[in-house]
Amino acid sequence: MELITSGSRGLLALWLVLLGIVSLANASEPMSKSLMDLTGPSASSQWISVNDGVMGGVSEGAFRIAEKETLVFYGNLSLENRGGFASIRTRPSELNLEGYDTIKLKIRGDGRTYYFDLRTPSLGGAESYRVPVETRKGVWQEVSLPLKDFEYTSYGRRVSGASPLRASMIRSFGFMLADKQPGPFRLEVQSITAEKSGDDPQPAGTKDGHGSSEPMDILETAVAAGQFKTLVAAVKAADLVEVLKGKGPFTVFAPTDDAFGKLPEGTVEELLQPDNREKLRAVLTYHVVPERVFLGGHEPNTLQGQALEISAWGPFEVNGATVTAADISASNGIIHVIDAVLIPPANKLTPRQAARSVIERAIERGVPLFNAGQHSSCAAVYDVAIESLLKSHANALSESERKMLEEAVRKTQDDKTPGEQAWTLRRTLDAVYRSLATD
Repeated sequence: MELITSGSRGLLALWLVLLGIVSLANASEPMSKSLMDLTGPSASSQWISVNDGVMGGVSEGAFRIAEKETLVFYGNLSLENRGGFASIRTRPSELNLEGYDTIKLKIRGDGRTYYFDLRTPSLGGAESYRVPVETRKGVWQEVSLPLKDFEYTSYGRRVSGASPLRASMIRSFGFMLADKQPGPFRLEVQSITAEKSGDDPQPAGTKDGHGSSEPMDILETAVAAGQFKTLVAAVKAADLVEVLKGKGPFTVFAPTDDAFGKLPEGTVEELLQPDNREKLRAVLTYHVVPERVFLGGHEPNTLQGQALEISAWGPFEVNGATVTAADISASNGIIHVIDAVLIPPANKLTPRQAARSVIERAIERGVPLFNAGQHSSCAAVYDVAIESLLKSHANALSESERKMLEEAVRKTQDDKTPGEQAWTLRRTLDAVYRSLATD
């Protein structure tokens, strides 16, 4: 008895052909991808060193490419002047790591514990996702680091509640030593690869907590928390509901009901009066930044127009208000819970004045480092300042100023020494500073 007809044979043959095509396509996708190329004259320009000199420390960390084409991270760790870290990292680039879930290293260390860091476009210079890597002195090791094990840190401290690391967003990677053990160090790296295990990613958190409903936005998250009743009422009175339910992304520094209770008696009631709507909107929008801001040494501009000062020394603080819970994710942004209401300063800097102040602070920090011979740290300070201008002060820049900054970053990839890189960035900062003064 013939169980398969000629017609079904044709369909079966077509199905097998399609399966073969799919199999070949899947086979063509690399399961392993090298992330480190140490060949060619421009190999070293893809790496930079960032040490505690950016914070006033005196640690020395550098890198070189050995003759046998390995990367050597070496130097001397110092705890003086509140220092204590040395690091190297790649310049940001498109790594195209969608679908990869593990980083593999082949390294030979000195018995110390290093960190392997990953960075995304939303992170500042002092923020990263990281895992510790223990080394054995003089022994080559192959180490697997699943992306799910990387934790978000700011200024070396773990911050809970951060969004999970997404492989597709990774733009930079590197090593850091911060084990509080002063003295010389040396780490040799033979290879860094991204690997695919084939596991499906975990579903994102949603309204019902089980991945079957749409995720909550910032306002829904605040309502569900139950400790922001005054804030939610104020948002409604100020007619800002649609703003906070918009696409975003936003970062909201959210005062609790107790924080509103610390205001002078009658202040909340007065702000909720219809005649004071614009004043209320100014106060509330001073708590909202139109981008995702994880905690660190930022001064992001708010929707109200003025910048916030985020301090990372000791407890995290925003304009003096303590952050009691950080990086609570919502579908359209992030919430940081604070214990006080932020009041906009009376003397408001214009956006271009605020941008000039970023350059002033960078030069104030960078010049002593350069004069002390710490050219790499000086270049890192200027690099972070340009990153801040392009991300947090973009509304203050003209198109020509923005292109000048972007071109300076590109040019540093061609500079052969950290000193040349520092001067390239400094000349551009000086030019943009003069341009910002024309308005």
